[in-house]
Amino acid sequence: MIINELPDDCFFIIFGLMNELDDLLNCSKVCSKWSHLIAERTRNVKYLIGHSRLFEGGYRFWSKAQISSKSQIYPLDYVYYRTMDPIDGPFLSTLFPNLIIADLCKEFYAKVGARLYISNAYKSLKGIILPYHDSILKYCDKLEMLSIQYDHQYIVHMLLFGGLMREHDIKQLHHWDYTLDEFAKISVRFQNLQRLSISKYEGGKADGCYDGFELPRLKMLELNIDSYEVEFIYYGFQFILCCPNLQSAYISLYSNRFFVVDSCEHESLQDLVLSFNVDDVDCNELEKALIKYPNLKHLALDCRYLFNQNLKNEHVENLVCILPNLVLFVVRNCEGVTQEAADYIQEYNKLHGRSIKFYFDQNYHEIQSDWPQLSTKYERISHGFDFMKHCFLKESHQLPIFLVPNED
Repeated sequence: MIINELPDDCFFIIFGLMNELDDLLNCSKVCSKWSHLIAERTRNVKYLIGHSRLFEGGYRFWSKAQISSKSQIYPLDYVYYRTMDPIDGPFLSTLFPNLIIADLCKEFYAKVGARLYISNAYKSLKGIILPYHDSILKYCDKLEMLSIQYDHQYIVHMLLFGGLMREHDIKQLHHWDYTLDEFAKISVRFQNLQRLSISKYEGGKADGCYDGFELPRLKMLELNIDSYEVEFIYYGFQFILCCPNLQSAYISLYSNRFFVVDSCEHESLQDLVLSFNVDDVDCNELEKALIKYPNLKHLALDCRYLFNQNLKNEHVENLVCILPNLVLFVVRNCEGVTQEAADYIQEYNKLHGRSIKFYFDQNYHEIQSDWPQLSTKYERISHGFDFMKHCFLKESHQLPIFLVPNED
């Protein structure tokens, strides 16, 4: 029996095990029958994802060995790529007619004829990941998720003047190599924005007090903004006040001095991760900032980059007392927090009728079994608009670019 005499069902099983673009393209060129079957296989693909990780200097593709070890990462509606060979853009849009998210790294973008691809596929696209600025966005009139490295003037141009993109449609915005000051200069309101991620790793001028538009529907915020300034005041907590319905935040701190508005509390925030990237922490400043979130339920303090371990047991004990709704408290990579703090919280629970779950370096391994719904898996795209599941236990560089809401 020759292979082409196999029934179509067998081919569907074989092709269903393929989720690398190179393999699918090569098989589609074998004969007209295979081309038709590959088209059926790819009709329901929703996500085209670069088999890469993002580093400060750009993209670095996984090796074949790494790909083999990660072959079970993606289900049938994902296809990933490593190819650097030229690909016909219109053909690619025919291959994936129902694509929802396109992850276009710079190298792939140049080889694939991405403008032609997007211009043919834009009707189904809801999310796009671009490493640099391009007029490609003028083809996208239904985008809800956008990951970019653009200057603010270009965003204004594309949203208001140069294209069909509508700012009120954008629900998730992922900026890298950007600052809050630059975001404040964007003259669009993003009234329906639900998740905002801003990062700048190389450092720039420190942000000042935020004076941009309020974000009334923002639910998730991720800030990872470094500065070349040795000492500066961090205004991220002031920015949170401009997001009145914010529920979850992941803040990477590069300063131990925080600007806090004494007269205001934020009652919506329930989930907070603070990742310390400074030599020391002013624990009095920290308490002053956290007391402004009386309804905080889940708090994680990650001291991975803390060289001066001055976060101690007594500071943990103070935080438990000033946060009346806390139920999950995690302190990672901190030698100054010991079993003494755990014993105190256990006794505090008994005395005050609380049920705070506390994890630190000595019992951190238990959190996976106690909270199996919280993921630590690296994903560029995660399913479910759920901060606790997809962000709470991860390091800042592991956070997903997009959170795709589950379909009802």
